[in-house]
Amino acid sequence: MSLAAQERSALSALLARTADNSAFYTLLTAADGVREINELAGLKADPRYRLVRVDRRLGPATTEFEIALVDDIEMSVAFYDKVTLVRVPGVSSRLLARNSIWRSASSRHSPALRDISQQVFFNYIVQHYDIFLAADTMTDGGNFNWHRQVSRAIEKGLYAFVYDPTTQALQSIPTQGALNDLLDQAWSDANHEALRAVISLSPLASRLEIKDKPV
Repeated sequence: MSLAAQERSALSALLARTADNSAFYTLLTAADGVREINELAGLKADPRYRLVRVDRRLGPATTEFEIALVDDIEMSVAFYDKVTLVRVPGVSSRLLARNSIWRSASSRHSPALRDISQQVFFNYIVQHYDIFLAADTMTDGGNFNWHRQVSRAIEKGLYAFVYDPTTQALQSIPTQGALNDLLDQAWSDANHEALRAVISLSPLASRLEIKDKPV
């Protein structure tokens, strides 16, 4: 298991435990760099919920921040996204945002969580950064969730690109039909590498070296 996978597993285990989740809620909401982003993300949820962004809680570096949907009545975290920013020269002048997401399985949060990933990704994050989506690091179904998020991006008029590991190039996914063809090819090949995509507000350069670069 990769280090990133181990971190996701540990985070999921922590947030699934009621006492630890409540303690995490306190850490997030009491942090110095916390601010509410409900309106910026277009979130219209029950007043008991707030969507917050937390900067600098993980350290002084500006390469990471956190987004969480918190329940102020229950004092719990319903959704959590650790965002890591990467610079990829030659692709975009904007930073690339990698997302490590957890969401509660509790039915009481279901209405508030219905479109939360879409709102966080495509109403908020993409306004500031390009988004990197990797099927093998996504929760809620891997390829299925990857397909859903890329499909939503295309529907919203954003630019979507798939990474071809053979050519190390980005290929445009201009339509839903092109996306379906891509998925048909990937799912029919048992040895196909994990699907990776970049979502942007504008066209990008063709080559992508997926390596962490200092901001």
